[in-house]
Amino acid sequence: MPRCMEIVNEELQKSLNKVILVKLRNGTEIRGVLVGYDQHLNLLLTNTEEINPKGGVKSGLMIIRGDTVLFISPSTS
Repeated sequence: MPRCMEIVNEELQKSLNKVILVKLRNGTEIRGVLVGYDQHLNLLLTNTEEINPKGGVKSGLMIIRGDTVLFISPSTS
């Protein structure tokens, strides 16, 4: 496994069961608890909320396809 993928895997492992922020290629931002992921960066989130200027839209379980992910970041909320 390339070193960059090892680092990504380590950071995602640290974020399991914690709130993360995911920005998608279409500009959508999703906040939720990371409960799983795979080698393609497909993400399984629970307690999700779409973040937008008008306020958050709450959802439940969400699967995000890895090729739509622009970035993943720890969330402060």
